[in-house]
Amino acid sequence: MKQALLILLLVCSLHFALSLRVGIYDNPPQVYLLDGRPAGLYIEVLEKIAKENGWKIEYVFATFPEQLENLKTGRIDVLVSIAYTEERAKVYDYNSEALLLNWGVICVQKDFQYRDITDLAGKTVAVGKGDVYGQAFLRELQRYSVSVDLLELPDYPDVLRAVRERRAVAGVVSRIYAVQNHEKFGVKITGTIFSPVELRFAFPKGSAINATLIDKIDEHLRKLKSDHEAYNSLIARYLGMEKRVIPPWLATLLLVTGVGLVVFASWTLSLRVMVKLKTKELLKANDELKQLNEEITAQQQELSALNEQLENTYARLESSLKRFGDVLSFLSGISPDVSREDFYTMFLSSAQRFDSNALVVLMDDDVCYLLEDGSMKKTSVKGLTLLHDRKKLLDLVSEALKINFEAVVYDVSKDGETALLFLYKDHVTYCVEEDLAKALCSVLTIYTKLKKHEEALASLSEGVTRAFLRALEFHEQHTAKHSETVKNYAVKMAVKLDLDERWVRLISCAALLHDLGKLAIPSTILNKPGRLSAEELQLVKQHPVIAAEIIRHIKGLEEVAEIVQHHHERWDGKGYPDGLSGEEIPLGARILCVADAFEAMTSNRPYRKAMSISEAVSELINNAGKQFDPNLVLIFLEILKEEGVMVVES
Repeated sequence: MKQALLILLLVCSLHFALSLRVGIYDNPPQVYLLDGRPAGLYIEVLEKIAKENGWKIEYVFATFPEQLENLKTGRIDVLVSIAYTEERAKVYDYNSEALLLNWGVICVQKDFQYRDITDLAGKTVAVGKGDVYGQAFLRELQRYSVSVDLLELPDYPDVLRAVRERRAVAGVVSRIYAVQNHEKFGVKITGTIFSPVELRFAFPKGSAINATLIDKIDEHLRKLKSDHEAYNSLIARYLGMEKRVIPPWLATLLLVTGVGLVVFASWTLSLRVMVKLKTKELLKANDELKQLNEEITAQQQELSALNEQLENTYARLESSLKRFGDVLSFLSGISPDVSREDFYTMFLSSAQRFDSNALVVLMDDDVCYLLEDGSMKKTSVKGLTLLHDRKKLLDLVSEALKINFEAVVYDVSKDGETALLFLYKDHVTYCVEEDLAKALCSVLTIYTKLKKHEEALASLSEGVTRAFLRALEFHEQHTAKHSETVKNYAVKMAVKLDLDERWVRLISCAALLHDLGKLAIPSTILNKPGRLSAEELQLVKQHPVIAAEIIRHIKGLEEVAEIVQHHHERWDGKGYPDGLSGEEIPLGARILCVADAFEAMTSNRPYRKAMSISEAVSELINNAGKQFDPNLVLIFLEILKEEGVMVVES
């Protein structure tokens, strides 16, 4: 009886006259000092709880490492905004409800060229002493066998200050702190993220008042998060996000999406290391891609100089050859999108108009091109490349073309790879001057350089696309095969629409990469035999956004990213992720929508068997003008007819 009375008195005293020593440190916007007074998201929430329960709060300010020691020794009763980990849970007690989800990011100097964590090898990196993200970063370094000079500092402001002052190339902080403060410290946030954790309240292990504190704090947080408008408004005030009212399921979705993104980033890095360590062939391919990228960078610099040369050439032609302006007007439309043979045909046809008595010959990489009765003729001539000897060059051309000529006006590019010749069978007063031949050869050289540059970029894009597709095969073999089939349908539709070669190539690339975001989705969800839960479905719906975010960072694939992001939009505006409708949806995305849906319907899935062709065609027709662009459905049906597939007529 006496013991029960004592326990009752203890509980009452805790509820009505509890004094708490609360540990705080500098980590805005969660907790910080504003004009010497405690402030921040966690302070506001804790003070509301204290007011509701009649608690008195005494704040103790110190560095984060000092507060961890204070909590361990019981010099403080509560520590706010501390990441929950299983290791820390062995040392401290935690409440159950989290106010925020956070993860670690790497911030670097603005002028530092960062691609992945291996770029930090041999560099100085700042981390917070005892910080959970700093510890996760060290594990990542060990996993990739990367060695850095570690600079341990008390708090996040000290970490980013070290980067700004160039005492460190990079610093590891929380995502929230980085987003709120990277501009203040003049640093940039990289795409490397890791260690998703919940930010909770922590207490000395086994303290007698913990049960009461945890119960009241969790009760308040559950009530706060159930009021979505109030919770969103509170978060928006501190994190700077737009205030809006969202559906009830979004809180869970945000948590799942955040964890999914971090898991995806960690999984991608793990896959890269696995490939580097176990697959020599892929390692070699990766090295070749890097080398090709360096070559393209050099070509871009050369291209800039060539563009300047082109402007000067146009100026000279305009002043000296105005009478031939109508013949040369097509030169302003030079584009690497035009095939070599089509361009050479136009070029030779126009050049021939300068002098009808001349036989115009174009040479490129040991091949001679000329027009005979309006048709292109090609002849291989070994030894032409890099040949500047006039007599030997003309002898080789004469022998290869089986013609004799008495006079010639010609010019050879500086690299010796291209040349333009005006051949005459007898001595005449020819109209073509050497300056004209030189100017035309310069234009020809610029086109070939542009074409080679475009082909190099296309090769790089193809290599990157195939590398990503290979990664998909590691994660889910069905998705990679599905992407190949969708690509075949999409390319046929693009050709049917008379899209140019460049757009056909972009749509082909988008089709191969449209499901790249599924790398972030656990295979257990992708292969689930039954119906997905609401949370699982919302996670799957993130894959177009994730894929687009990855692709958008690859130079030359920005338009591909736009197609991929919107391939699940609907014609009636009920799709995702942005709810676009009609022609607001990019044409490439509308093409993928039809091709993707048809392939999915006619393929077996873990949760259903494949439809017949007739059933799938009926679905397309029934949803034309709802889910699909009706014109594209008609075009797709034409393709199926041409391939001999039975089509249900509407």
